[in-house]
Amino acid sequence: MSGGQKALFYILSILIPVVGIVLGIIWMNDQDPEKKAVGKNCLIIAIVVIVLSCICWFAASALSLAPAFTSGY
Repeated sequence: MSGGQKALFYILSILIPVVGIVLGIIWMNDQDPEKKAVGKNCLIIAIVVIVLSCICWFAASALSLAPAFTSGY
């Protein structure tokens, strides 16, 4: 697997985390150790992106509600 293909799969895992999860699950069961490593990395990247997006979403929603609590309405 070339470096360009690895980069493409990592970028896809960031932009579309579901692709990273599917690739990770499929390739972690492969016999090729290189594919296994790329699959593991894609899975980790996708999970981290999902967790970070949830944290950012909760933080943004909490910040948007903060003025309503302090304005006295």
